[in-house]
Amino acid sequence: MATIAEQEKLIEVLKFTPRTYKIQMWGYGGEYIMGTVDRKIYDYFRYRRLDLSEFAWNDEYAEEQNIPEDMWPFPPGSWYECDDMAHCHGVDRAAGTVQIMDEQDQVVYERALEGISGGEDDEPEWGGGEEIWIGSKAAGTVVFFGVSNEKGTFFEGEIPLKEPFDITKLELGYDEVDGNDIVNSVYYDGECVENWGGDTNGKSSDFGFYLVKNSNTWQKYCTMDDIEYPMTEWFPKKIKPVREGVYNIKTAGKNSYTHQAKWTGTRWISSWQEDSSDTEELKIKEWQGIAYEPDELEIREDFDKLVTEFNN
Repeated sequence: MATIAEQEKLIEVLKFTPRTYKIQMWGYGGEYIMGTVDRKIYDYFRYRRLDLSEFAWNDEYAEEQNIPEDMWPFPPGSWYECDDMAHCHGVDRAAGTVQIMDEQDQVVYERALEGISGGEDDEPEWGGGEEIWIGSKAAGTVVFFGVSNEKGTFFEGEIPLKEPFDITKLELGYDEVDGNDIVNSVYYDGECVENWGGDTNGKSSDFGFYLVKNSNTWQKYCTMDDIEYPMTEWFPKKIKPVREGVYNIKTAGKNSYTHQAKWTGTRWISSWQEDSSDTEELKIKEWQGIAYEPDELEIREDFDKLVTEFNN
């Protein structure tokens, strides 16, 4: 026999007029992509000091840099296609808000996602999805990880109700991508709520090749700045560099400090300037450069093998 509480709930349901609530999630998040890449491509990009971010966004970069198609990690400008490990888009659990509105656009529930523990009487449940991380791959594997960081509304949908709204029947689903909990799905009473898409604006992006060493260690490459070059000792200003280019320098005077400067072949100038009659010459005390030939890299032997394979 039904209890009084159960009877009262049944009466409430029978009296209820069907209606539709709206759900939104907004804040910071983005598109997260992870996939595997051939080691030869990683070595090729490092050897030629190519810019992975330029390749990811600029569909003309491969042609401009004469990159053969066999060395493409994905079609130029289409970084989101390298996704055999992960591909998700949503709001970050640590930087988002969920809001529920009734048919009169009155807010019936709103809370920061990071403040929802799940399982309480007055909050939604969490539904964990996939867990993907760079170090899950075997040593020697190269993983591409790309992120488009965005701000805005990531989820908009409708919840059709046949009985009074119950916040505990709401489930927020997320995928964990290399430590980022990305909330990207909603269920109500076991039914999937369709996402209309929302509206976000791109703020920045991050791209990298990661050569896995072990589960907690990897070597990243995005641009030539990620290569750690061995450096020469410091030379006094009276010894001139053999080649033109950018070097580390220590300035002359009491308040000496270290920064980069350009050697023109005859004098030192700021690294961002062109050499002209109006360009001021820098006074330096010492300089330092890369400790090997410009065309020599630690992966030279591997690259030579790669070239041999192409020629054969």
